[in-house]
Amino acid sequence: MDGKNNKIKIFILFLFSIAFTLIIYGFFLNSLGNPKFNSIELLPEEAFIIVLHEVFKYPLSEINNITFNDVKDRFTYQYVMVRGNGSVYLLEQDNRSAIKAIGNTTPPITEGIHYAWEITTNNTKIYVDSTSGQIVSSSKKT
Repeated sequence: MDGKNNKIKIFILFLFSIAFTLIIYGFFLNSLGNPKFNSIELLPEEAFIIVLHEVFKYPLSEINNITFNDVKDRFTYQYVMVRGNGSVYLLEQDNRSAIKAIGNTTPPITEGIHYAWEITTNNTKIYVDSTSGQIVSSSKKT
């Protein structure tokens, strides 16, 4: 009887490990197929507040009191992809598919592709990475 219990325990442990492996595989598959699954994107208003602090040097004491309603009409924005060579493409925000090329900017500080908010204010376009909040590029509006 004791040998039979050990076989059942081993069999249950074996099934549990297979089920666990399949669940982890499913999570990995989903995260690869859904780029937003494991990352939180900034709102355009949050990107604008980063621009106020990093580019226009607003002190944190002023920024802490700003609400989204305060900044709503002070800038325009688009969701874009900035390539390593500085080319900019307008994107569909939901699935990150390129709609059209919309221009060029200075090449980003870091190489690669950046999904970013193009914030336009004071005749300047600033590109803020939509996940990290890093300013990747900027250019004067022409």
